[in-house]
Amino acid sequence: MTKHAPEILIVTGTRPEIIKMAPVYLAFKQQGYAIDWCHTGQHDSLAAQTFQVFAIQPDVVFDRPAGTGLPALLGGLIHHIDQQLNRKTYRCVLIHGDTSSTLAGALAAFYHRIPIIGHVEAGLRSGDLHHPFPEELNRVLVAKIANRHFAPTRAAEQALLKEGVSGNTILVTGNTAIDAQQYLLARGTIAIRETNQVLVTAHRRENWAAIPTICAAIKVLSQRQPHLKFIVAAHPNPAVKQAVTDGLADCPAASVVPPLDYVELQQVLAQSTLVLTDSGGIQEEAPTFGTRVVVLRETTERPEALAMGLSQLAGASDVARIVSAAEALLALGRARDVINPYGNGQASGLIVEHVQRVFDELV
Repeated sequence: MTKHAPEILIVTGTRPEIIKMAPVYLAFKQQGYAIDWCHTGQHDSLAAQTFQVFAIQPDVVFDRPAGTGLPALLGGLIHHIDQQLNRKTYRCVLIHGDTSSTLAGALAAFYHRIPIIGHVEAGLRSGDLHHPFPEELNRVLVAKIANRHFAPTRAAEQALLKEGVSGNTILVTGNTAIDAQQYLLARGTIAIRETNQVLVTAHRRENWAAIPTICAAIKVLSQRQPHLKFIVAAHPNPAVKQAVTDGLADCPAASVVPPLDYVELQQVLAQSTLVLTDSGGIQEEAPTFGTRVVVLRETTERPEALAMGLSQLAGASDVARIVSAAEALLALGRARDVINPYGNGQASGLIVEHVQRVFDELV
């Protein structure tokens, strides 16, 4: 018998969402809550691997909606989530981040008049609706739909307040990504050590055309810093993967590898001296290991690491700019005894406590 009866639904669609919602799910389970997990299928094989890391079996897994465009994807996701919401009377729907599944989950929950629509990782803003695309717009729209906002940082809280979100509905929790890292570290699944590796990832669609530039920067760095070895995780899109392979064909210092699963990625991150990436998640995770980050974007919704000198914006269109940022961070070396500005591993527990208080108010 569960300790609490109310039905809670977690909605995810991508691997990063699974990683960041797994600690939340486990925290609710630990407190005896009845909770379902609906995975929309935006990521399939990557998702299955990630669920296994946390020993979680999702209750519902949909096939990714047909079609390649964002309108077809969003429409299909709303339809699927609506089907799940018709099956049970949920009192709380939790969504995460900024994907199409996030927006679809929020809209479907709103249409069903779910009492609690909770947005985990609320309030991140780049300030440009087109960067990242369409994630920035998704975040803004979800902020208008959700009635509970779990902000990872004070800056995220301030962004929500400026948009008119009631402060009574916002809770600063830290980022649940750090909870997930602590889960792995506590089990000895990953170990922190420093090598001469540089991790490179570029997956955002706005950077696909810039892959040759990123590859050119890697080659320049490999010539100027011959002790470095580059681990380049290729995007699964065939055209992007081919562009990476072609761009680094004559660079022996670079190893192009398939997409890394979550544990592999964390281990490489924990032993890298530097990261070149356009990933938001990696910007949050790298400080746990003291690994500095060259951000291959013009804007970031995670400014805290910039302010601490842990990361630097370099864009993805100028070889010299990327190389300059990389060498500046390499000269600083790995950050020692750094406190991750994105969380302390306690976010999930704070979310559970807050939802319980709201449930008590609904009775």
